[in-house]
Amino acid sequence: MTDATDSDNIEDNTAQAMRLAAPELLDLVHESIILTDADGAILFWNAASEEMYGWPRKSVLGRTVDALFGTQQYPADRQDAWQGEIWRDGADGEKRLIEVRCRSDRAPDGRMRFIETGRDVTSVREAEALLQKSEHRYRNLFQAMAASFWELDFFPVGEMLYRLRKTGAVNDYESYFAANPQFVREMMRATRVIDINEQTVRLFGRGERKELLGSVEPFWPQDSTGVFAASVIAAITGKPNYSAETRLRRIDGKEFDALFTACFPPDTMNKGTLLIGVIDMSEQVAARAAVAEMQNNLAHAARISMLGEFAASIAHEVNQPLAAIHANAAAGLRWLSRNEPNLPEAQVSMERVVEDANRASEIIGRIRTMAAGGTIKPTVLSLNAVIEETALFLRDELRKNEIQLFLDLSEYAPKIVADRVQVQQVFVNLSMNAIQALVGSDTTEPKLELLTRVAGDDSVLVTVRDNGPGFRPDDLPRLFDSFFTTRKEGMGLGLAITRSIVDGLGGTISTENRAEGGAEFRIHLPVFANG
Repeated sequence: MTDATDSDNIEDNTAQAMRLAAPELLDLVHESIILTDADGAILFWNAASEEMYGWPRKSVLGRTVDALFGTQQYPADRQDAWQGEIWRDGADGEKRLIEVRCRSDRAPDGRMRFIETGRDVTSVREAEALLQKSEHRYRNLFQAMAASFWELDFFPVGEMLYRLRKTGAVNDYESYFAANPQFVREMMRATRVIDINEQTVRLFGRGERKELLGSVEPFWPQDSTGVFAASVIAAITGKPNYSAETRLRRIDGKEFDALFTACFPPDTMNKGTLLIGVIDMSEQVAARAAVAEMQNNLAHAARISMLGEFAASIAHEVNQPLAAIHANAAAGLRWLSRNEPNLPEAQVSMERVVEDANRASEIIGRIRTMAAGGTIKPTVLSLNAVIEETALFLRDELRKNEIQLFLDLSEYAPKIVADRVQVQQVFVNLSMNAIQALVGSDTTEPKLELLTRVAGDDSVLVTVRDNGPGFRPDDLPRLFDSFFTTRKEGMGLGLAITRSIVDGLGGTISTENRAEGGAEFRIHLPVFANG
């Protein structure tokens, strides 16, 4: 925009040129120049005036400014100089807002005349009005949003990074930030709060807006330093935004779970201004924890329910070592009660008692582990060993229903990291599903197969399949839905829990009907990195 000094210079130069130079020189000036007599009749009209208003010079000479533009153009009491903005109609009928500067001058013959310079500021004022409206809308939105919004001065951080880069010692910011967390904290201290909305005051403060206007460092717990560093990396690498769940700290020192989002539009980043949003996730995180606890409780309930189904086979399994203990103990007593006690035979009997007692203890231990709830403790497991233990649970159920079990376990199957009971539950659930399907069918020579295979560098495949009737095609998409069951007495929880366990291990599970008859479940599990 031309300031007053520039316009005065133009008018002075114009007056001088009118006296000393040819009028054609004034056509080189980009601003409109109009020369009128004391009554407002136009004496000169330069090329810029023709372009701005649309009238050629010949058509306006001699006409008054008021007659040409249709309204009184200047104040009636104007003196030697006047300036202001005037709406004028051009030759096309369109209105233009003209910034006018006018001053008096005397012709060589002494008569009064006026020199006017003008420029079209219509688009400038419209842009300013739109900007003001946009700013007003932005401020209203900024304050009205239910989320916490912060406007930050990020410019000092840019200077810190520039100085760091000039040293030539840093090629990878991510590695440098990870190795130098104190530098990240310095960036936090250098980032200043410009503005905040009312939701921010409610979420972070104690009712006083001014106590939040300072460095952002107090609001970032030490454990959340990495998230701030990641947002800086996103900003300097040209990402449009960054978002992450983290922990933040209120002004009173209390921490809470939050969704942190930062936006990096180029127009504001060039000015060093950063806009961030914070949403309180405390309730959502608590809800997720409650759902996880509910799932664990549900899985525990399912284990208890499953134990009921295995009660008969468990009793038989425990009775076997108990009966052996009784027989061996009785034999030992007989060897000892002879006139000449047979100590070697009695010792063998006692050793057998100990072995059978240990076997009974292991059986009880497996049952208690399966029934126990509590915190899940993942360990490095041999998948083949877990499947072999599962086969022990199933042995009597399979024998009772005359179902053959085939284990095809790859000697190269890698280890996994998981909770043993949960993995057992997966294979028991799938195996019991197959057993129940086989029992209810007329399959000849029913069989259940469990196979392990290496499925690449980072996963192992477990297949559980049977030769029963399979599933109805319409049921396949719903098999893993909670409370969906194909059996009248079923609860519809087994497969849902199975999928939740597999998902929790970072694996996948799928099922399909086999072409030769029966159903097949395929489970991919991530392997132990050093396994």
